[in-house]
Amino acid sequence: MAKKILIVEDEQETSAFLKNKLNQLNFHTETSGDGGDAINKMKTFMPDLVLLDIMLPVIDGIEVLKWIKTNQPQVLVIMTTAKKEVSDLKTGYSLEADYYITKPYTFEEIIKGINVLMSLKGDEVN
Repeated sequence: MAKKILIVEDEQETSAFLKNKLNQLNFHTETSGDGGDAINKMKTFMPDLVLLDIMLPVIDGIEVLKWIKTNQPQVLVIMTTAKKEVSDLKTGYSLEADYYITKPYTFEEIIKGINVLMSLKGDEVN
């Protein structure tokens, strides 16, 4: 069964690009443009992994991460952000983000993060 990935990104072009590329690699993807919608989709889509931007409308990525780790702690989370300060990295990791990628990133960096996390969980790597 295809692994499910929720892409939480408010930049529509980036979200559409990631969805297209991940679907080509046989992932089942959903997208969300804000934190409130992302939490709602988490409840029904039940992803294996979330690509989570920090700077989001409605509810920011940090609050979404807190919700995920409280309500669906088995879900892997890759934080993606334009924020590059060490303090931002510390905040993400202190809240148990599984991986952190700063923008601008390449698709290869996203795949590397997914592969590292999936292999640590004992799942097949694409």
